Amino acid sequence: MRRFLICTLLFLMMAGLFPTKVYCKNEPVRVGYAIFENYQEGRDGEYKRGFGYEYLQRIAYSTGWTYEYVYGSFSELLEMLKNGEIDIMGDLSYSEDRAQYISYSSLPEGKENYYIYCMSSNTQIDPFNLNTLSDKSIGVVKGTYQYGLLEDYLSEENLDMTIVDYASTSEMAADLQAGVVDAMIMTDMASSGKYLPIVSVGSSDFYFGVNQKRPDLLEELNTAMREIQIADPYYNEVTYSKYISASSLTNTYLSQKEREWLKEHDYKVTLGYLDDNLPYCDVDENGELTGLCSILVDRYEGLFGITVETVVYDDLDQFTADIAEGKLDLFGPLYKDAWLAEKSDILISDALNTTTFVMLYDGENAEGMTDVIAYSKNNSIQLGALQVLFPDAVMLQCESRQDCLKAILDGNAGSMLIASSTLNHLKKYKEMQSLTMLELPNVVEVGIGTRRGNSELLNITNRVISASSEDLNGASLMDYTYEKTVVSFSEYLKEHSLYVIVALIAIIACMSGLFLYYIYMHRKLITMEKKTLDLNIKAFRDALTRTGNRTGYLDKQKELQVLMDEGGADGFAIVIIDLNNLKKTNDEYGHDKGDILIKNASRILCHVFTHSPVYRIGGDEFVVVLTDEDYKNRIALLDQLVAQNKGCYEKLSLEKGEASFSIGMAEYRKEADVKVEEVFARADQAMYRNKKEMKVGKA
Repeated sequence: MRRFLICTLLFLMMAGLFPTKVYCKNEPVRVGYAIFENYQEGRDGEYKRGFGYEYLQRIAYSTGWTYEYVYGSFSELLEMLKNGEIDIMGDLSYSEDRAQYISYSSLPEGKENYYIYCMSSNTQIDPFNLNTLSDKSIGVVKGTYQYGLLEDYLSEENLDMTIVDYASTSEMAADLQAGVVDAMIMTDMASSGKYLPIVSVGSSDFYFGVNQKRPDLLEELNTAMREIQIADPYYNEVTYSKYISASSLTNTYLSQKEREWLKEHDYKVTLGYLDDNLPYCDVDENGELTGLCSILVDRYEGLFGITVETVVYDDLDQFTADIAEGKLDLFGPLYKDAWLAEKSDILISDALNTTTFVMLYDGENAEGMTDVIAYSKNNSIQLGALQVLFPDAVMLQCESRQDCLKAILDGNAGSMLIASSTLNHLKKYKEMQSLTMLELPNVVEVGIGTRRGNSELLNITNRVISASSEDLNGASLMDYTYEKTVVSFSEYLKEHSLYVIVALIAIIACMSGLFLYYIYMHRKLITMEKKTLDLNIKAFRDALTRTGNRTGYLDKQKELQVLMDEGGADGFAIVIIDLNNLKKTNDEYGHDKGDILIKNASRILCHVFTHSPVYRIGGDEFVVVLTDEDYKNRIALLDQLVAQNKGCYEKLSLEKGEASFSIGMAEYRKEADVKVEEVFARADQAMYRNKKEMKVGKA
């Protein structure tokens, strides 16, 4: 009998009906680790970084996993995952064939775009003439999603290119640099300085793949990814963009139109700038331009051989008048805002840098501090911020920033706004010592402007800014941010004699007054926190669509959460809408057409959901909260939205006001839902399912 049982057990194990290995909770998870720049870097014992690596670590925080890294090419590791030799692998595009052997995570790891690249030194391929790709060879990693994309693209564009198969991206990149192949297809994480992107051939979501023998890992993975999304809905996008920005390309390739524009202007442009606007621009002791703009002037000459003539202004009105009359090719610094640019009929470059704003006000007289706000007559950044952030305030123009400070102390203005990057230059004024500072949450950009119609000059300027990014945001920024002053000891005593006396008295009395000072500061801190909270809860609209923005949605989310916590929440639903074809529209027709597509989407959503708030929470993502009548009619409204769903990105479709969406809706379940984020997560998952279905439908 015992022999019979042993034989039966051995037979079941050999037949695969009984597991041959028992997994332990503390056993390391075997991770397929294909080396790919900016996604997964670092071999055994080396420093590791990249989006995929960082995401794995974030998952381990929730699951408690430890990892055993298994190295190999993409195709080798994919085969190992199918055979159960590794447990998990990232960066997998979904396919029905793979799904037979691999379990996919329920949520995508991210979304990547695929480009045809050549070496930036290749003079045989013109990125503005795709016909130059014909008769060239192109490398692609065999068995990848982009392989099929490339075949479809070449067929659609009727391009005769020789496809060369590779087992790994490193081999393919090495052959490209050696000139063995003329081009390669790679994701948007391709390295900077070496490669020139020619054209995008498509994009896709990518997922984690899990060994089908490990359903326990798949369940833990899906739970962890949902937790990440609920805690930070933008974790994937923000983390991915961090590594994409590290791979963004700077090149000095000029198109034929750009070369013609420069030739017509004799390779000379005029830059008008406003003085006393450090760190961006000012006049030095020799009457020359200084600040970050002086770095750009040098780069125009060094990169493109462009001579820049500068004109300084100390009056914003004259500056604006000369811009309108076309006397300046470039001008700045400007508060970067699409609505302001459209009103002024100008174009604004990519950001020189980002900054926040600080509100200066009289702490003893804070009531109505946003009713009248002062700005100096030579500061376009201040004026732009006021027009966008406080459009209902009365704007008081002063001769200088020091006069703005005086206007606050004299009671003629309630406050003034100042970019935090320029704040140190105000500390030399004694009026600053009497004012209270409050930093606003808005992160804004500062750019350089040019007239509409000068898109060629704008493109060149953006390349100059990109090439100068390290200087614009590094030591040079710090150098121009801080005021350089030299004061002798006798001058200091003369200027601050009263403060010296007060300081001596304070030192003698500090021990006895320390407790009272602590109480005073504690109360003042509570007052400041309340003022900060009051300012932060002001909702700002999305500048492009005039719908609610992400801040507005978060406020609505908090309101719903309070109702849920108090048991007063009746039926509501969250609808997530992802705008399709925005990237393709931007690539093929330009960002102005992309803005039209976004506006079309906003108009359609506001028309369908007449009684519900619409929020734009990302570049191509909208959220609608349905309550009351709209919640009762949610199915009909969703059907109405689906009926208007157009698979468009052509110019004619844009002009008709059409847009295409991926849609997901989730309803509040009073018995099960504890957090609003749970409803949001279900709606987001439904939207991704809809997006997949649309892709399958197109295929």
